[in-house]
This record gives sequence, C-alpha cells and structure tokens, in this order.
Amino acid sequence: MTLAAALLVAPLVAPVAATAAPAAPVTTVADPMATQRVQLAVLDEIARWDALQPVSQLGSTAIVPETGAITIGWVGDVPQAVQALASADGVTVDFVEESQSALALSAGLLDAATSLPSDAPVTFEVDGEAVTVAVPTPEAAAAAGVDALPLDAAGIAAIEDAVADATAGDVEVAVEAVDAVPDTTARRGDVQDLLGGSTYATRLPSGANQWCTSGFQAVSGHFQHFITAAHCSNWADGLSVLASGGQTLGVTTGADALVRGADSYDLQLVRLGLDVRNRPDIYTSDSTSLRVSGWLRSLPTGTYLCKSGTTSGDACNLQVTGPGVACYALSSGGAQCVDIVRVSSTTGTAFCLGDSGGPVYTWGDYGSALAAGVVSGVRLAAAGDRCSTLGYVAPIADLMRVMPGVQLRAISF
Repeated sequence: MTLAAALLVAPLVAPVAATAAPAAPVTTVADPMATQRVQLAVLDEIARWDALQPVSQLGSTAIVPETGAITIGWVGDVPQAVQALASADGVTVDFVEESQSALALSAGLLDAATSLPSDAPVTFEVDGEAVTVAVPTPEAAAAAGVDALPLDAAGIAAIEDAVADATAGDVEVAVEAVDAVPDTTARRGDVQDLLGGSTYATRLPSGANQWCTSGFQAVSGHFQHFITAAHCSNWADGLSVLASGGQTLGVTTGADALVRGADSYDLQLVRLGLDVRNRPDIYTSDSTSLRVSGWLRSLPTGTYLCKSGTTSGDACNLQVTGPGVACYALSSGGAQCVDIVRVSSTTGTAFCLGDSGGPVYTWGDYGSALAAGVVSGVRLAAAGDRCSTLGYVAPIADLMRVMPGVQLRAISF
C-alpha cells in the first residue's frame, strides 16, 4: 500500500492487543544487515505517516536485525493504515501499548532537566517508558570540574518529582549514581595540529579554535550547508568556521531554532560561502568516501550504525541502546540539555574527542549511506579520558522536523 492510499484509511483503527504477532520459533536470518534495511524502511514509512498526523502516536521502537523482529510502542488504537505499513517480507511487527509518544516523552524529559535543583551534567536514559537518571557522583563531578546534583534522599526525591511532573507521572523513574560524566566530543582550543579533509574549527569569541568533524551536506534556500553538532560552536550562531588549513568555510546558523526553540537538540548548520562547494559524500578515510542516499526518520533500539570521526576513524561498531536526554556542562556554568540517542560500541571505542559533528550512518542500497545523525558526546569514565565505549548521537530527524526547508544532499537510484 502506498502512503497516499494509507492516508485514506487513517480513521480506521484496531485495538493494540489485536495486532500482537503470534508466537513463533525464533530463527536467525541469513543477512542481518539486509534485514535491518527492511526494518528501518518499515519504521521510516510509519514515522512519515505519524509526522503527518495532528498528534503523534508513535512511541518507542526497537529492532532485532538477527531475527527480523520489530517492536513499536503506540498510543491508543493502531490505525489500519499503520498496520498495512507494518507489513513486509522477512520481518515481524509487534505493537505494544504506551501512554505517551516518543516526542512527548522527549519534550517532557527536557522540561524535567531544566527544572532540576541545579544545572549539572546528567543523562536521562529511556527504555520504553522507563527512565533511568544517571547522575555523576560528587567525586566524579569534582574530578571533571563540574557541578554535582545531590544524591541524598532529598536530592533523589527532587529528581524523581521533576520527571514525574514533566511526564504526567506516566513513566517509571530510577536514579543511578555513576562514576562518569556526560561530555561533548569537541576538541578544545589546546589542540592545534589537526589534519584530514573532514576536520574543521569554529573560531570562538575568545579567539580559540574548537575542532570538530564536519557532518552531512545539505541545502537550504540558495545556500549550501553542512550539518554538525551545535556544541562545536558553544551553541552560538554567527561564528566563523575554518578549514584545517585556516581558510574560511562559512558561518554557524540554526541554533536559534534547534537549541533555543521549543525543545533543544545538539544540531546546527554551517552556511558555506559562495565559493565553497559540497557533495553528497562522507569521508571514510583521507582518500576514500561514501555516497549518501537518504536519511532515517527513526533510530530504533538495536540498530547497527557506523561512524566517521576525525579522531576515532571510520568503523561500523555501534549499536543503538535507546533514546534519552544529555545535559552537558557549559564553560560559563550551568548545563545545556539536548535530545540524544544512546549508542554503545560492539568493539573498540564509540567516540573520541574531536569526533563531534561527524556523520553517523547505516548502510543503504547499493553500498550507499543513510544518514542517522551526528556525533554529540560520550560518557567518560574518568577525568582526562579522551574516548569512551558509550556515546550519544544527535538524530538528523530532529533537524529535518524543526527545519523542514533543509534538504539533505543525497543521490537517488
């Protein structure tokens, strides 16, 4: 069924319970990555349908590429149009009832983060409709030189109350003390000699350069852009962006809508100068590149991803562990909280300092790349660490939803 045909039957609904997949023996598919492409295509169509509705009903999503299983959280009855979109060869779909959409839960957690007793780095980790608030211990916060949330009984109660108030009490909340601090992956101004075609620097008002990795190429209006992480500019618009050789590439833009809008995302655009040209490619090494053919509207738990970072290099060693909110410490004090997706590395490290803004992707058709997001941050195990096995991604779907005039530069087959 096409999307247009599906919209015609949108008013027809069926109870969630009636859509549960029948029990079947678990089998392993021959090509998990090919199955993942089918699973993501199914979720992409459902997310596209949901985005056209007055109120979002799409909740948490998860996939198991090894078996073809898809689990979709849904608020209320599942329309027959959505059931039709959930049908594809080689996959099984199970709808589960949830009390609020993923968009509503994310917005609620951002509100909860801003209402905490102090502006300290913290991470909200979502698993379905359960939320774990990972709070750095006072010792970890002191070692990183950032503020700490109190972890006594009153402090824990304040965190739980903030989440309950912001989410209408519809989620389970657990507070966990961790010996790690969420941090962005930008290289600070003390790093000078960086090489590689994807390296760039933002000239901060202090005169220091903050080094990051360029993300996906895009077009908006009459200007070409690339997508990157907003923290690479310290969340500011109008700053000069330089190539590794010192040449001016363009200026930062979009933070007013993406960071200081209704919700907050670690995403930003760099508007390129008229003498700069971009291509629908991402670098996989100093001498090789990969064509981009589209972008993902959802990043379900279980998705396998690849990354291309200036520091950690190109590797397909990431897996999505769930959505969340990360609060990063600001140099001026306080914290900036943003919507993220959590990933862990299956081998080696996830991200390192200097990878910020770099492309995170999965494989599309004919060996192309599908844009998933850009590198946002990591959970560092100790002060002084430069890499981590746990990372945060800023989903590109957030930018496309907030700024519909932006088009990803991509090839078509």
